[in-house]
Amino acid sequence: MNNETKDFVFDEQQTRKLVRKAKLRSTMKIIGVSVIVTPIILLILLYGLRQLSLHNAQKTMDEIILFNEISAPNVHISNQTANYNLFGGEIQTHTYKMLGNRPYIWEPIEGNYNVFGTYSPHYGSYGAIQLDGSASLAESNQLETFNSYTGDREMFFYHPEIAYEWYKDSVSELGQLEEALLVELGLSFDQPYSLDEIESKLPPNVQIVWWWADTYTDDRLNYMRHGQDTVKANSPFIYGFHSKQSKPRQSQNDSFDEVDSFIKNIEHLRESKNFEWEANQVYQSLVGEDGTLDKGDIKIIGAVVAGTTEQLKSLQNQTYIKASTFGVISDRK
Repeated sequence: MNNETKDFVFDEQQTRKLVRKAKLRSTMKIIGVSVIVTPIILLILLYGLRQLSLHNAQKTMDEIILFNEISAPNVHISNQTANYNLFGGEIQTHTYKMLGNRPYIWEPIEGNYNVFGTYSPHYGSYGAIQLDGSASLAESNQLETFNSYTGDREMFFYHPEIAYEWYKDSVSELGQLEEALLVELGLSFDQPYSLDEIESKLPPNVQIVWWWADTYTDDRLNYMRHGQDTVKANSPFIYGFHSKQSKPRQSQNDSFDEVDSFIKNIEHLRESKNFEWEANQVYQSLVGEDGTLDKGDIKIIGAVVAGTTEQLKSLQNQTYIKASTFGVISDRK
């Protein structure tokens, strides 16, 4: 082997060593950078997911409050809690009813939400207890329902455009109760009324806590007629709004318009993530021929009232009340 060949072999070996060292140094740099950068990226990602989860938890809770304002007869929200993680969490909404000037604890609303803010309520978390009422009620497939969380009777309502074979008249049974009891009553009217019209008819000493709005399409009413269906207070097909009288006194003011607030809440919910479908159904059932929803389109077909037995006796023999059903009856003072 001549000197030139030896030099070539030597140079080749040296080059390979240098390349290996360069690759090793490059690999070590990459590993070093990865060791430093990866935790930072992970921390940023985890922080971002946490913030997104928190943001969507609050947004979802706000939507639940807004939806409660157009549904849930005499059910008010006291507070909400969220157990969240990086990918969503659980929301519990604590509720109460108003009986006179007293809150009455009601069943909580529970559900899960994911990191994208999609809410899945736990429908039927506590279920319901159904018992036959009087013989006539049982014959017409009208079942009295009791809340399985509190044990209290649930109200149900009669739509004025359906001719029922039997009607419940709990107002006439008030004389069987002690005068000091606090009573919740669901009233079904004989026809749709504007808010001003029905307010002028109801006795002034009766506390109105919720108004039942007519949000039923012809198709829905035809379905209900077939089965003589009443509308239970915990039904997903009952909509309305809280009365000013159900609000704390410090929040009551003459400038507050219940119907305007109802319309605004529906319009806001039409743009929500979780209650868009429900709000659109309500909107389409209410909207007038001009394609816009205004106060004249809102008709009242029932109400929830509360007070002492003695106060509610003033509702007896009122011809505009087609039917009435008991809700909560409490001796709490």
